[in-house]
Formats: sequence, C-alpha cells, structure tokens
Amino acid sequence: MAGPENVPQIFFPDTVSDLIHLRRAMPDALIYAGGTYILKNNGAGTATLPARVISLQEIEELDRVSRTERHLEVGSMVTIKRLLMIGRHVVPRALYDALEQIAPPGVKNLATLGGNICIAERNMTASPVLQLMDAALELRRHGSTRWIHASRFRLPDGSLDLVDGDVLTRIRIPLDAWNIQEFRRFGTEYSPDTNPLSFCGLARISKSIVEDVRLSFSSFAPGNVRNREVEADLVGRKLPVSDRDIESLVGRYEEALEDSTSITDQFQRKRALRLTWWFLNRLSQEQPALARGATFGV
Repeated sequence: MAGPENVPQIFFPDTVSDLIHLRRAMPDALIYAGGTYILKNNGAGTATLPARVISLQEIEELDRVSRTERHLEVGSMVTIKRLLMIGRHVVPRALYDALEQIAPPGVKNLATLGGNICIAERNMTASPVLQLMDAALELRRHGSTRWIHASRFRLPDGSLDLVDGDVLTRIRIPLDAWNIQEFRRFGTEYSPDTNPLSFCGLARISKSIVEDVRLSFSSFAPGNVRNREVEADLVGRKLPVSDRDIESLVGRYEEALEDSTSITDQFQRKRALRLTWWFLNRLSQEQPALARGATFGV
C-alpha cells in the first residue's frame, strides 16, 4: 500500500534472500546503507529520499567479518568504526590508514565499507586501495552470485557494474605480506575545492629484490592513475634503485598523469610526482633493513 504523499516507503528486509526478492521487485528503489553520503550532500541536513527505499540495517549476514590465513572477508554493512576496532594487526595497514581518514569519528559509526565502494559519482577513499590490493566483491541477485575484481566494478563510463538487481554483499581482501604499505590523502572527496588526492603504494621485497610493487593515484572523479609498465620494470630489480633510474621512472609517471582524465589539476599532478619520487626512494633507503627480514607498514 502506498504511503502518504511525499513520504517514502521504507522496507527493512532481515535476510539477504528477502533483500534480493525486494530488489528484483523494485529495481528503482534506493539501497540505503549507512546513509552518510546522502546526508552529507543534502543542504538541509536531512536525506531527500525517493518513493521507495530498501534499508540494509536489519540484515545480520551483511554485518559479519571473518578471517582466514589468506583473506579478510567483510560484509558490505560492516561500519568503518568496527573495522578500525579490529585493528592494524588484522586489517592491512594501507587500508586501515585509508579508513581512518574516511570521516569524522561520529560518522564512522554509520558509514559502511560497502557504501563507500558503491558511490557512483565519487571515487571514495577505500575503493582505490581495495583495487590495488586485488580485493574481490561478491555481487548477488536473484538466482546468481558472482565475484568480480574491485578494479572492474567501475565501468569505463564511470558507472558501477550493477545489473539485474545486483547487490554488493561481501568484500574479500587478500592478506598479502607487503613489506611496505603507504596511504596518503590530501583534501576530501566530498569537496572538489580542496584539490583532493589519494595515494597508495605497496611493495614486497625479499633479499633486496623487488618481488612486487604497485602505485595508484586517485581524485574525487571516477578512475585511478596506475602505470603497470613501470611496476613491471621494477619487479626483479635489485635495490637500491639508482637516482638516475628513479628520475626516469618518475618521468614516465608524469606522462601517465598528463594523459589522465581523472586527475586534471596541475597542483594535484605535481603532488603525485613528489609522492612517486618519495615512494621509490623509500624502497632504496630501507632496503638494508628489509634484507634482514624487517617489515614496514604491516
């Protein structure tokens, strides 16, 4: 039965099965998680909602966290605060540092990891880090479950790969042994006027040899900047990397940034190049300790 005029109907399924049924019956209904982004972007301080809303807050299955030797599995409704309470000894450090910067403490009680990933018009804080870590997303709909790589969740046109009533239910985060994990954020994705820029760098080093390295930059606009060719060139190198080689590698990142449509501000690009130079030098400067088996940022 329809509700009073201008008052949305809000549905509270208590199982994923009920959620999928409602999603199929009402494909245009708003999926409501913590609601922090909706509230933040409403000038009146209250949410302007469509006619029908499906709230996820009663679904216990989406609020679970589990850990194996290889993965951390997080339900889409797990809050940022709860993940931070689990601690750095479980949550990978780069992701933990990103979660710390998502919102003020009070908002972290409501904001969810799934909600942070599913904002189509903004590249929010957690998403680029999860992509770099090869996280996988579980998408469920009526009669089907599929896992996709986090980097494929956003399509080339900026939209999200949600079709036929898909609902994000779980995030699977690999617990890889990265020697170095760094996350830096400047400004905020909520306000383009702050020149927002996020950087994530990961490296795995053994016996002074680079086994794997990944760098990613993102702004508020959908899309990330990552140069896989440079990463491939670094793999297998013996540390330290010479100053001349670092200069050359930074130059190649400069070319990638110039071609980027997601990071267009010149100030952002210069900052990204300084972060690239810093991270590549960090590999070399710490390599004697790494060779002795020490780890950084874990």
